[in-house]
Amino acid sequence: MKAVVLTCRAIEDEISFVLKENGLSYPMILVDAGLHDFPIKLKEKLQETIDRLCNVDYILLGYALCGNGTIGLRSENATIVLPQFNDCIAMLLGSDERYHENLGIKMGAYFCTRGWLEYLNPKKDYYDPMVPKIGHEKAYKIAKTIISNYKRFTLIENEAYNQEASFQKMKELADFFELQTHRMQGTLDIFRRLLNGQWDDKFQIVPPGQEVELWD
Repeated sequence: MKAVVLTCRAIEDEISFVLKENGLSYPMILVDAGLHDFPIKLKEKLQETIDRLCNVDYILLGYALCGNGTIGLRSENATIVLPQFNDCIAMLLGSDERYHENLGIKMGAYFCTRGWLEYLNPKKDYYDPMVPKIGHEKAYKIAKTIISNYKRFTLIENEAYNQEASFQKMKELADFFELQTHRMQGTLDIFRRLLNGQWDDKFQIVPPGQEVELWD
């Protein structure tokens, strides 16, 4: 299978691990993780990248619905394959149901992996850039407000990264924001099936010239 993997930089660990585990040598194109907060810009970036690809039969998208940022994507020459999950975190947990169960009032989880702590870190995104402009107190208040719906940082553990090192890094973040810590077992199953061509009803297969459609 002549394929290329197009994914978010925050999921690089998981994709790289599965590629190596299965002896696969597909090229991997990484997209800025910060675009998750801007679905329209994410879609534009993904489509621009897809339009530049040539001499491949399959484009394997390491993305979920991502705020509808993947809806409408198309390739004129290659088949696009992507998991049908509402959120990338749901892919790491193995199901949309498990993801939503832990977003409720009781859990209020801000999910993390090593990649999330590196590229989607609320302290780096909302606090650090503001300190030089408005000082610690105001910057901290703004950052705390942005994540006010969360009660804990939850590490999704998998074999693609050093779990203990990432937990300690997450604990420092939780201590900074005065939140709890929690750990959950994740899975690489969806990425294994994506990269090995084991596409069942959890995947959307989009032939050349057609568009990624919204799923239930």
